Amino acid sequence: MNTLIPHTLLRGCAIAGLAFALGNTGFAHAQERSPAIRSAISECEDGARAGVEMARALGACDYALRDSGLGDEERARLQINRAALSAARGDGQSAINDLNAAQRLLDDLPELHLTLSAARIRIGDFNGAHESAAQALELGLEPSHLGHFNQAIALERLGRYDEAYDAYVEAARLAPDDALLAAQPRRFARHQP
Repeated sequence: MNTLIPHTLLRGCAIAGLAFALGNTGFAHAQERSPAIRSAISECEDGARAGVEMARALGACDYALRDSGLGDEERARLQINRAALSAARGDGQSAINDLNAAQRLLDDLPELHLTLSAARIRIGDFNGAHESAAQALELGLEPSHLGHFNQAIALERLGRYDEAYDAYVEAARLAPDDALLAAQPRRFARHQP
């Protein structure tokens, strides 16, 4: 069995797509904000979704978070987007810090737990990553293949290969057009015909 997780899998895919889930969630009161704050919120979301121009998007997140008129949900979602950007840049500890702050505000948000799972993968806390991904799924994460994918990465790193294989299969089943996910179960020689 090939137990080496490709570097690109750990580096990008625990984060890939989760920003998409975050970016699709709007801010209810964003239209009441000044144009500069609305622009910063949008840039923060777009940066987390696309994973490009991360330094600029992080700056936009920082700027938007300075708005004292943010509600708890708005603040938490900005912190989650900033955490996704930090994790994508390889800064798992900054992501964890943002996520802990967001969790105090809004613990029942599935995207928070998915991003926390990705950040924990980054810092090597694979038990915590597995638990966070399970919590995201329990809270109704959509798209759910991302939670299964993070669970699979964590389980594989924990040496729980049969469970990891099952989680990769489920992630691939839920996202049949994703070539990267489809390739993961094939790495498990023991499970091949």
